[in-house]
Amino acid sequence: MLASFIVSLRPYREAPIGKTIGRSLHALLLNMIAEVSPEMAQTLHDDARVKPFTASMLQGRFIERGYRRFVRPDETYRVRFTVLATEVFETLSYVLFEKRLDQDAVIIDGQPYHVVGISAEPEATDGWGRLISFEQIMENAGLDDKVILEFKSPTTFHQGKVQMLFPLPQNVFGSYARRWNGTAPVELDTSKVLDAAAEYVVAERYRLETRVVPYGEAQYNGFVGYCQYRILTDDVEMRRVFNLLADFALFAGTGQKTTQGMGQTRRLAQLPR
Repeated sequence: MLASFIVSLRPYREAPIGKTIGRSLHALLLNMIAEVSPEMAQTLHDDARVKPFTASMLQGRFIERGYRRFVRPDETYRVRFTVLATEVFETLSYVLFEKRLDQDAVIIDGQPYHVVGISAEPEATDGWGRLISFEQIMENAGLDDKVILEFKSPTTFHQGKVQMLFPLPQNVFGSYARRWNGTAPVELDTSKVLDAAAEYVVAERYRLETRVVPYGEAQYNGFVGYCQYRILTDDVEMRRVFNLLADFALFAGTGQKTTQGMGQTRRLAQLPR
């Protein structure tokens, strides 16, 4: 099962957010899972393979004071969690809906927040929430020769000793293929996807800019914005694979540190004006 949940939160009081808010929300997700299954939470924390979840940064309007950002009690904030494994979906769904987390405070960076809403409905989340099975996403994959992706949070790829700050097709679709193979019941030929992406997929239009993401004493540079790709092959199988992976991006995220807020991505029908 693939799921994208939007959790709406309101702080009890004005409070600073930490320099590593992505890590804090990663920890919040694992703590919620640990309420039901400490063993699963520990496995998700320790497993160095493909992680079957992502966590966004905290989204909303902040008060800026010097180099610090503060949340305000009259503002509603959002965090998005995605899961890519049925057992994780079942556990998180139970915490969010059956245990009625909305009646309890959750703690982020030592500060209490009240959960005011939880949704996975696309219409209620500006298209960021969704529930779908792997079988459905495979059945629904189209044959479009155009793919438009929105990179909502800073996105980057590790390439040698540097960070790649442009969404090259082989990096983007290779990222999705590896995560698909780490979670889906049907595997793709990653080498074939990488070769086809390099040869047949081009970035024909884009609107991107760079952002800096602090992680304590370190920082990551990433890009945000939109990129339109053209698929230049008549191979029906490969076109379907690229469409499948573009649809999968909503749940998988793109590039590095997707479990700590980076690489939040979705497919769009057209480029925004």
